[in-house]
Amino acid sequence: MYRAELTRALELSKQAGVLQLKARSSGISFETKSDASPVTTVDRECEQLLRHDLLAAFPGDGFLGEESGMIEGTSGRRWIIDPIDGTRPFIRGIPTYSTLIALEHDSVPVAGVIHLPELGITCWATKGGGAFVNGSPIHVSATTRCESAMGSALGFVEHEDAALREKLLAFMRRWDYAYGFMDAFSYVCVASGKLDCCINLLDKPWDCAAAACIITEAGGTCSDITGTATVYGGTFVGSNGILHEDIIRHFNG
Repeated sequence: MYRAELTRALELSKQAGVLQLKARSSGISFETKSDASPVTTVDRECEQLLRHDLLAAFPGDGFLGEESGMIEGTSGRRWIIDPIDGTRPFIRGIPTYSTLIALEHDSVPVAGVIHLPELGITCWATKGGGAFVNGSPIHVSATTRCESAMGSALGFVEHEDAALREKLLAFMRRWDYAYGFMDAFSYVCVASGKLDCCINLLDKPWDCAAAACIITEAGGTCSDITGTATVYGGTFVGSNGILHEDIIRHFNG
C-alpha cells in the first residue's frame, strides 16, 4: 500500500536535499521567527516545492507544513512536512539536518520519509510494509532494561515546566548512556536499533509524524508522554517497545 505516495515522497525528499546541499556550499542567510527559531530561504523553497508537487500529484489531500501552515483537503489524508528539520544544525554545517515527509490517513501516519542529504541516509516506511534505511530493512533494538539503554532526549533545558524537566533528567540518569537530541537522526537511530529510546518534550507534528510511522514499522512504539498514540500531543516518545511502558509510567506515576 501507498507505493505511489512513497515513491513520490522519496523523489521529492531528495530534490529538497539537493537544494540544501547547494545552499550549504554557497552560503546561508537566515532570519528569526516569532518563536526565536531561525528560518532560511531554503526552508521556504523546499516547503514550496514539496507542497506544490505533493498536492499536484495527490489532489484532495490536505497539507500541514512548518513554514506555510495548513491546507484543508477532502480525502481524509494529509501530508505533514518539515522542509528542514534541524535548521540550526543546517546553518552551522552539522550534518544531522533532514527533510521530513509524512502522510497521515484518518489521523494515523501511514507513510514516512526522513532524508539526511549530508549523511547520505534515507529512511522510510509505509504502514504494513516495514521500515528501511537506504533500501535495507531495519528493526528496533532488543534492550530490555532502561539501565542498559542508550537514549536521546530534548527538553531537559528548554521546557518551561520545571517538574517535567526534572522527571526527564531523572529518567536519563537511569540510562547506561544519554545523548542530547540529534534532530530526526535520533529517530532513525531508534528505528534502526542504534538507540533504544528517544524522549522529546518539545515536538510538533511535522517533527515526529514521519518518525512515528518509521519506528512503528521497525517494531517499536510511539506515543506522547501520556502514552497516547498521537503526534499532536506536543511531546514524543519513540522506543523499541520493550521499554515504552517503563517510560510512560515514569512520567505519569
